[in-house]
Amino acid sequence: MKRILLESPRSFVVQEAPTPEPGPGEVLLRIEKVGICGSDMELYRQFRIGEIKAERPHVIGHECMGVVEAAGEGVDDRLVGARVAVEPAMPCGKCEWCLAGYTNICPDVQFLGLPPTHGAFQQYIVHPARLVEPLPDAVSDEAGVVLEPMAIALHAVNLVKVRPGQDVVILGTGVLGTCVLALLSLYRGIRTVCVDLMPDRLQRAAAMGADAVVRPDPEDDEAAARQVLEAAGGQGADVVFECAGTHQTMWNMCEVAEPGAHIAVIGITEDDRITFSSGTSRRKGLTLRLVRRSLRTLPACIDLAARGVIEPEALVTHTFAPVEIDDAFRTVDGHADGVLKALVDMGGW
Repeated sequence: MKRILLESPRSFVVQEAPTPEPGPGEVLLRIEKVGICGSDMELYRQFRIGEIKAERPHVIGHECMGVVEAAGEGVDDRLVGARVAVEPAMPCGKCEWCLAGYTNICPDVQFLGLPPTHGAFQQYIVHPARLVEPLPDAVSDEAGVVLEPMAIALHAVNLVKVRPGQDVVILGTGVLGTCVLALLSLYRGIRTVCVDLMPDRLQRAAAMGADAVVRPDPEDDEAAARQVLEAAGGQGADVVFECAGTHQTMWNMCEVAEPGAHIAVIGITEDDRITFSSGTSRRKGLTLRLVRRSLRTLPACIDLAARGVIEPEALVTHTFAPVEIDDAFRTVDGHADGVLKALVDMGGW
């Protein structure tokens, strides 16, 4: 089989490798489509993400869907031939957090595409059968990929207990911010304010039904906060979603929240630091929830997509062939050509 290795920052190489065989409890997946995620971009730029460093050439990629080609011992053979979405986090299932149901914060988790676990930019992978979800015919391959970030967004919405009638600010309308906006459209009476520096993303948010869009001053945190507050009605938001992972948005998430508000922190800063005013957040009595991946929300998102309530494939703006992998990552890296979600069609060798 062919696989694409990130051999150093911003440098890929295609390599032949043996096709793996599924072990007990595993399935062999023929990978069809893979999305390019923000964490992939961190590895692409720096050969590391946070404290996790690639020590050798590595296969990245975790947002993916595929077809079950074979089933290992103990796996229902009826899975063979099924199109499936993939839950990329592989918790241990034995620690106190897993046993309590909080598998997303398992300290011994392995994650598809994060070193040392090779990821989805290859023709075949083996994966635990318990972590693949069959896709109904009504759910496209493209939707099957975007369901992974959609599941993270749904987990974030659940954490901050969004309710009808609230004012909500979304800081950053990349993929995750747009997923949050799509899910908020299911609530009655929600007023949404979307904030971004990229006009094309704000145009998309407005077309999706955002009540207000704001392009803030990137050089002035206080002015940016005032712009968002004015758009939110002057008193601040009941709920804030930080989806950009920049120092300005991390600072302003507390500034634009009203007293007693809930904040979901989804974005990750490049330098692995979060800075905000302790005085502001304390005086307002804010509740901050740091979002760690998803938690049993992938099946719910599949159901929403199958019923046509959400359209995850609408986020896909670009599709590349495997031989165009360099172009794909350069496009995402430079935010070129109005890119939102870029996919690589692994069947296109």
